[in-house]
Amino acid sequence: MATLDTSIVNIALPQIAHSFGSSLSQISWVMVAYLLVQVSLLLISGRLGDLLAPGRLFLLGLLIFTGSSVLCGLSPDLPRMVAARCCQALGSALMLGLAPKLIAATFGEGERGLPLGLFSTAFAAGISVGAPLGGLITSYLGWPYIFFINVPICALALLVGGISLGGLRSQMAWDRRALDLWGSLVLPLALGSLVLALTRLRESGWGDGLTEGFLALGLGLFLILIFLERRQPFPLLHGELWRSWPFVAGSLAVVLTFAAVMGTFFLLPFFLEQVFGYSPGQAGLLLGVLALTNAAVAGVGGYLADRWGNLPVLRSGCLLMLGGLASLMFAGPGGTSLGLAVRFVILGLGLGLFQAPNLNEILRGVRPSLVGLAASTNAVLKNLGSLAGITLMVTVFGWLELHHPPLLGQEAYPGLAPYQWAFAAALLVAALNLLVNLLPRRTPAANRGRKPV
Repeated sequence: MATLDTSIVNIALPQIAHSFGSSLSQISWVMVAYLLVQVSLLLISGRLGDLLAPGRLFLLGLLIFTGSSVLCGLSPDLPRMVAARCCQALGSALMLGLAPKLIAATFGEGERGLPLGLFSTAFAAGISVGAPLGGLITSYLGWPYIFFINVPICALALLVGGISLGGLRSQMAWDRRALDLWGSLVLPLALGSLVLALTRLRESGWGDGLTEGFLALGLGLFLILIFLERRQPFPLLHGELWRSWPFVAGSLAVVLTFAAVMGTFFLLPFFLEQVFGYSPGQAGLLLGVLALTNAAVAGVGGYLADRWGNLPVLRSGCLLMLGGLASLMFAGPGGTSLGLAVRFVILGLGLGLFQAPNLNEILRGVRPSLVGLAASTNAVLKNLGSLAGITLMVTVFGWLELHHPPLLGQEAYPGLAPYQWAFAAALLVAALNLLVNLLPRRTPAANRGRKPV
């Protein structure tokens, strides 16, 4: 459900922008606000899952998500839509932060590949259903119904999972000191300041006082956060995790992967409708090819990782993503739907093969009491990467003096060059990601067996 409301909203953004009279930069906040709140709350949700009954917290997140979905569909303007999306993100943060915890606590290290692959399949299934379903709903019912569709699905999830999830117990005794309240307050403020600085930068450029002010505030808050975390007995940014090279390398790879892929995914509805003249329904079906391929392969990636090892599988995924993004640079109005579908299949195959082996590698060697925090950190990094990718795409348009391009209709077509530059930027990020993943991830021999501080 949480990922469904990324893809299903993404495909409807041109129509929502038209309804509210918003620019590309303004309407991006429908996605950015959702991702930013998720980023801010995922770590604290993962820690709460270590201290409280994780199943009940998951069900609470599902209830919050359902109610705020109704508010999104009823929103009369962009500010209230963004506010409702923030509430919706609170519920999704509880679900996304706790789901890997439930899986990792149930299966041992040698058994997690397939379960985490199935989780990645479920994660991708939301994106898969969202693109074609969002296009059809937007075309025939209108964009509010992309939010109303959540209500019956959430009701069914509560009926099916209520009993089994409600009986799960916490793995740690409650300890108020284990909840890093200061870190959970400063982190969203720091992230929010940096996102506002990036937004001002793409709209006004350097030399704007607010841009530099938000940037300085964000950097200052991050310094304060580091100072606070070093003095916390149970910090959100736990030193034991970040001293593990497999965790650090896998985390960097997550950020780069989702920056390249999700940044591209944000731009693709505009690309398909403006460059190729597709309807929302047609664009949704094409994007569904990418997401369905990702969903179909995600479980296979985990299965192969259990047998061949994590690194060969995830590196193969990185190569495929690089190839898919490179091929998009050469897509233009003369291309065919089949050619686009092949490009999306390659990109989906790469993302599907990458996710489960990389998460399995991140969790390798993490002690049980930190598994929830490690898994939620991975979810945070996915959103951080997505935020960075979306900001990068919109910034490219800003550099080309297309701050407020019209969003609908073939007559509003801004030209192919801005899209090619944006895809080139995503390609560079994907190339960097491949280089990071070619590095070995084994813990250096000198550090093996060293007891964590």
